[in-house]
Amino acid sequence: MAQRPHTIRAGSLTEDLPISSTVKNAFRAAFGVVGLAGLTLIGSHVRIPIEPVPITLQTLFVLLAGAFIGSFRGFLSQALDVMGGIFGVPLFAGAAAGLAVLSGPTGGYLAGFVVAPFVVGSLIDRRRGFAWTLFVFSAASSLILALGVIHLALFYTRDIWTAIQVGFLPFLAGDAAKVFAAASIYKSYTRLRSSRR
Repeated sequence: MAQRPHTIRAGSLTEDLPISSTVKNAFRAAFGVVGLAGLTLIGSHVRIPIEPVPITLQTLFVLLAGAFIGSFRGFLSQALDVMGGIFGVPLFAGAAAGLAVLSGPTGGYLAGFVVAPFVVGSLIDRRRGFAWTLFVFSAASSLILALGVIHLALFYTRDIWTAIQVGFLPFLAGDAAKVFAAASIYKSYTRLRSSRR
C-alpha cells in the first residue's frame, strides 16, 4: 500500500513543525533581552550631570525590563548591559566603560540595576491593580537607591549621612516620576494585551 506524501499547509506550519515555535519563542526572548538592554543604554545618555552620581533615565527601563520580559530575562538584559560596560563598551552614564566604574560612585546603582528587574518580574503578577504596580516599582527603585547609598558609604564617602545626601535625596523626585511613568506604561501595556486576547 502506497503511503500518501506528507504535505505541509502554510497555515499550520507551527503546528506540524513544533521546532518553529521554539525558534520563534527563542528569538522573541532574545529580542526582549537585547531590546531592554538597548533602551537602558539610551536612558544612560539622558542625564543630568550632578556629582558624584548623575541622574539618568535608566531606572525607567530597568523597572520595565522586569515587568515586560519577566524576572530572569529582565535580569539578563541588565546583566548584558553591565557586562558590556565592564568589557569596554561605553554603556554606562556619560559613555563611561571599564571595570573601574564598578568601584566608582555608581557601582552600587549598577548592581541594583541587575537585581531590580528580578524583583519586579517576581512580584508584578502576584496581584492586579495600579496601586500594586506602583508598590512593586517603588520597592525595586528603593532597592537600587539603597544599594547605591551603601556602596557610596563603603567605597566613596566613607560616611552614611553624606552618602544619603549625595546618593539618595537628589534622586527622590526623579525616581518617583519614573516609577509613576513605568506603572502607567505597564498599565497601558496590560490593557492592550488583554484587548488582543
